[in-house]
Amino acid sequence: MLKIENLFASADSFLLQDINLEIGDGEYLVLLGPTGSGKTTLARCICGLYEISKGKITLNDVDLTKLPPEKRKIGYLPQDFALFPNMSVRENILFSPAVKEINFNTIRPQFENIVETLKIKHLLQRGVKNLSGGEMQRVALARALLAEPEILILDEPFSSIDIGLKTNLWFEIREILACSHIPVIHITHNLDEASVLAQNLAVMIDGKILQKGKKDEIFSKPLTEKIARYLGIKNIYSGEIAEIQNGKITIQGENFRIIAFDEGNFTKGQRVKFSVRPQDIKIIKEGIPVREELKENIFEGVIVSSHFLSDTCILMVKSMIDFELKFPSYIYQRHNLHTGKKIRIGIWQKGISIFKEEE
Repeated sequence: MLKIENLFASADSFLLQDINLEIGDGEYLVLLGPTGSGKTTLARCICGLYEISKGKITLNDVDLTKLPPEKRKIGYLPQDFALFPNMSVRENILFSPAVKEINFNTIRPQFENIVETLKIKHLLQRGVKNLSGGEMQRVALARALLAEPEILILDEPFSSIDIGLKTNLWFEIREILACSHIPVIHITHNLDEASVLAQNLAVMIDGKILQKGKKDEIFSKPLTEKIARYLGIKNIYSGEIAEIQNGKITIQGENFRIIAFDEGNFTKGQRVKFSVRPQDIKIIKEGIPVREELKENIFEGVIVSSHFLSDTCILMVKSMIDFELKFPSYIYQRHNLHTGKKIRIGIWQKGISIFKEEE
């Protein structure tokens, strides 16, 4: 287990503030955040490449805080893979054992297992300059795994790989690392990548970890407006708590009312903001009974625009407040939707996240 306690650090005028994080054995944690949020800085602090000004880092009950990088037993895969251009693939993979003067026969079984698993046996005699992005990634991962780290840190490992190849590699890497049983910290700013790979998720913004938990919980229930906006949620509104009763909260806006579940953190009269995921706004079809979870938040509106992305449709609806909807493209045809059409929509109550107005 990796445990980070009350970590503060500065690098190039950037400050990491009060970082607390635990990664358990075999856990696949995605550290998600925008570019410049401090993700790589934190990774380098864990590896010992940056000195921390306050706090403690332990790995399997060993205090790493003052240890040099080479004694930390951490595998680090940087964004550029850091392969040695003057070495063959085989020499790159065997770099760590060579430095430690470990006889090849001692690690032959591990070496052969890793190159077979990563499907790079046919590349061993090649120079790294002749590899594709995906091949470089596999070689760098093989080198990291052969060093037998107690934790693996992947820093934006797909950033230099073509979009068409990325998706396949996401699933492959997840399966490969699941077999290694070591904890993984995977750094990315890509929401789709995080959604596919994460077992757990930590969201870092402006040098702070704002939320950590199961990925589904974070995507469906962001704790702050800042997190909601980073996750791409545009349906964010302001209001006042008008009533709290029977496990429900009524939020009064300028010209609307929303009823959400009471999560016990708010008081009557309090100013709040709330978000609604676009996929949690449903079109109400005429003649079909309205589902119980939608009944309390029904709005009438007009479609003002629609956009299609692959197999997804994004719809903008003007009502008492403006809404963004997201749903599979076939729904657009099924409901005979078009710009200017009047529709009824319902908000899925579980998709409403409420947070304090001031962050």
